[in-house]
This record gives sequence, structure tokens and C-alpha cells, in this order.
Amino acid sequence: MAGKTARRMIQTGTILSILFLLAGCAHTWSPKQAPPVPMNSVGPLGPGLSVHLVNDQPLTTPQLFAALGGHTHYANYNEWTDFLIRYWGEELMKRGVAVGPQSRNLISVKLDDFRYYQGFAKIRINMRIHLSSSDNTWRKDIEETDTSGWSMGRAFGSVIYHTVEKLMRDPEVLGRMKP
Repeated sequence: MAGKTARRMIQTGTILSILFLLAGCAHTWSPKQAPPVPMNSVGPLGPGLSVHLVNDQPLTTPQLFAALGGHTHYANYNEWTDFLIRYWGEELMKRGVAVGPQSRNLISVKLDDFRYYQGFAKIRINMRIHLSSSDNTWRKDIEETDTSGWSMGRAFGSVIYHTVEKLMRDPEVLGRMKP
């Protein structure tokens, strides 16, 4: 009888341990930081430009974007959209663009469709950026990707960095900021 009880306790303990390990392999990625875009990469954008960047991502719960080897990876797209808007706005202000609700040039921003690829000593992150005017007469959808040899966090920071750098060079996006 004692052997049966011990065996059941071992089986129960094993099952609970496995469940604990599987639950412990869920990762939710939140934005941390991205390096500043150097002024020699994208210079002043000039006076007269203004924009009001608005988060248009309604999803606030973490969304699954990768499942690899028992690890699941989630991202809150609304939180990532806020991060991109804040970072992009800071970089625009450094370059002389008036950023805020006083501008009539509203651009709605939404990030989604994150994808993660693990290669040999490289991590690649893909994401989609959706930009639109308040009346939806103008839309621009962009897919960005970047890699890192360090970590998924670095790949995320890098894709945000390069996205903002490209947006500040995009004549169509800059045209939306003109009076």
C-alpha cells in the first residue's frame, strides 16, 4: 500500500512539474528601448512640418506571434504601437517637426503581424506597420524586418529603429506632415 501511494505521488509530482515547465515557457515581449537615430543619418526635416500620431491598434491583450520548441512568444500590439509612436515622435521633434494634438495632420498608426524566425546564430523579427489618415483617404502599409545575432529583444529594438529611420526618409509620409 505504501508503495502504491509513493508511486502515485511521484506520478502526480511529475505531471505537475511538466505542467509548471510548460507554463514557464511563455514569454511576453514588451518594448524597452531603441537607439537614437543619428542626425547624420536623417538630418533636419525643416520647420513647417507637423503631425499628430495616434495609436489605432485596438488589441490590448498579448497576441501569440511565435511558438518554438515549447516556448511561446506574445506581444501586446497596442503597447508596441505606443512605443513606436513615442520613439518616432521624439526623433521627429529632434529634427524640427511639431508633434502633438495641435497639428491637423493626423496619422493613425497600428503595428501587428509580428513574426519570429530563429536561424543559425541569428534572430529575425518581422512586423507590419499600418499608417492612415483620419478619413482613410490615405493609407500606407509597410512590412519591416531586421535581424540580430544577440537576442530577440535586440532584434525588436533594431526593427523599430530602422522603421523610424525609413519613415523619416519616406517622401509620402513626410508629405502627410505638410501644412
